[in-house]
Amino acid sequence: MARTFRQRGIYLVLIVLLISSGVKNSNARTFDKILAYVNDDVVTKREIDILVKQRAMELQQVYRFSEREALAEAERQRSELLDRLIRQMLLLEAALTLRVTVSEAEVEQYVQEFKKRYQIETDEEFRKQLNREGLTLVAFREQAERNLKAEKLVMGRIVPRLQVRDSDVQKFFEENREQLPTKADKVRLRHIFVAFKPNQTDRELAFEQVSTALAEIAEDRTNFEDVAQRHAPQHFSDKRANSQVGMLIEARPEELKRFPETFQTVLKNLKEGEFSEPIEGNEGLYVFTVEMKTDDMIAFRYLIIPLKPSEEAILAARTHIAQLFKELEEGADFNALAAEHSDDAETRENGGDLGARSLTELSPKTRKIIAALAPDEHSQPLETESGLHIFKVDERNTPELSETEKRQIISILRQHRFQEEWDAYTNKLLENAYVKFKPNE
Repeated sequence: MARTFRQRGIYLVLIVLLISSGVKNSNARTFDKILAYVNDDVVTKREIDILVKQRAMELQQVYRFSEREALAEAERQRSELLDRLIRQMLLLEAALTLRVTVSEAEVEQYVQEFKKRYQIETDEEFRKQLNREGLTLVAFREQAERNLKAEKLVMGRIVPRLQVRDSDVQKFFEENREQLPTKADKVRLRHIFVAFKPNQTDRELAFEQVSTALAEIAEDRTNFEDVAQRHAPQHFSDKRANSQVGMLIEARPEELKRFPETFQTVLKNLKEGEFSEPIEGNEGLYVFTVEMKTDDMIAFRYLIIPLKPSEEAILAARTHIAQLFKELEEGADFNALAAEHSDDAETRENGGDLGARSLTELSPKTRKIIAALAPDEHSQPLETESGLHIFKVDERNTPELSETEKRQIISILRQHRFQEEWDAYTNKLLENAYVKFKPNE
């Protein structure tokens, strides 16, 4: 959670600009290209180049960008950095006009925090870094003092306005809950499931396809895998099982327990070289064959022929679910309808009880429907590939934020508000300042 919030945090430029204006008293700037006039001062290209380089260094060391990514992103922010530098200059001018003071101890603390932020371990390393930027330690400390004055001015004007109420924290939490999977609501859920049931004509077509597939295999048993893959359902709900269709599977007795009980019975009774009768399962008609069998191991293959419901069968299911929904709307008992009409064998006897589920466990389409339901409410029918569902929420539990999480949210909200207030205050300074950008030559 903390990492997600940090990534959403506002980039505050008050620290980053420390190095950028350290060259303002250098005579060399006279020969540099002027980008903007700000009251009696100017902004030069070299100053912005230093800012871009400094921002790239921060992106690398603090936000773990690669060198190439950091340089590209910092360059993209060039115009934003120019705007912020102008605002910083106006803040500094206002701070000097208002005679804001900063102690030597505050400057020293700022320098040490700057070194820590950029992982500069020794004074000698710090001097070398400044020299590479064309700065001295004295110039850096002078600029640190000026920027601290600007920061103190801003903090004095803005901090009193950064109060965050409990309702603000809760609102932020609700709006960003999708980023916090551990904080998703948990619901006690029931459903009535009406499957798309193939009719007799559909079954006859599937059995014909089984006969065709087995005839192909009879001509060449080494072709089993190709035949099985060719006839397998295109939309297979079990992706792992889909990858095993037609393949030779070797399983120990304890491993067979992972298969449905019907399949275990078939494999137990099949002899080597035999094919099972078609068995109707969730995906269609299954046919098994055993290639090797011992007390410790069984090697088998299987194929699946899709048992596709016709439009007539799908229409019948839609009509059935519509009737059940009508009865629910008229006050019928949900549990009783589920026990009598649901095609989900695992939940039918328990009134369609699916147990407690986190909203994040549900598919996006189902989650959207369940999220809107209050306790004791049922949904409109939801159609899926295999059938139709009506869901009902028995109870809903919303997890509470911990004190640590509340503090993290408060920190982020304060950063957002600080940025808003900083923009508003510097906008007023801009309105009363002379700022002119020099056209590109």
